[in-house]
Amino acid sequence: MSGNHKGEWLDHRQFYFWHDQNPFAVRHLIEKMTGTLLHRDDGDVEGPTYAGSSDTGNRKCGIRLRFEAVIGFRNLYSLQLDSTAPRQWVAEETFVRETNRAYEYWSAQLTIAEGEVEWASAEPELYVQRKQECLDLESAAAAAVEDPAPIAAIQKAVLDSLRAGKVFRRAHKEGGSILFFRGSSFFQTTYGEETGKVTYPTGQAMLDCLRKFFDWESRRDTYPHRPPELEVWQYIQRQLMD
Repeated sequence: MSGNHKGEWLDHRQFYFWHDQNPFAVRHLIEKMTGTLLHRDDGDVEGPTYAGSSDTGNRKCGIRLRFEAVIGFRNLYSLQLDSTAPRQWVAEETFVRETNRAYEYWSAQLTIAEGEVEWASAEPELYVQRKQECLDLESAAAAAVEDPAPIAAIQKAVLDSLRAGKVFRRAHKEGGSILFFRGSSFFQTTYGEETGKVTYPTGQAMLDCLRKFFDWESRRDTYPHRPPELEVWQYIQRQLMD
């Protein structure tokens, strides 16, 4: 790295790739692949274009996904990656190595469009049709509302199980936590490097504690997306122990 520590390293890349699925599904795929939530860019009236950014330590990456065309019945997309890191804290060789590693990992999961794109063979009518299908799916997803009844039933079953003597346990190398019911209240105790005891006098207070306690574990496999709330509480219920 040179002696100039001002400013940022910058790496800009853009490539095209093919995918059989519609833009709504491909957006979800790219979000999972990059661990970054993307949001529609309303400034792109032709689009659809989705954009977002991730911040991992000192490295930031801006991501733009665009549905470009339908060519030979195949959907063509572009993915733009803009990575930055402060020169003061990251060596140039480290920045280049980490950026290349991310690019190679992501591009290996996609069908990269090799050679020149045959734009003259684009099919605008199919493009408009598939774009509208994507918009319809987005609207349906935004309007979806979960039924609270099965969630409430599981929450009641969890509290009843705690009152009957079951517990939640979590252990790690520094210690752990136990959540349980005794007398007329719910409790959370911690042991190890950090010790303490918190009382939750109501069932709702305990439910709020459990939801926060298991938030990351319940969505680890769907990150960065949040699973339906029913699935979260089904996961929590499965963690009960004797």
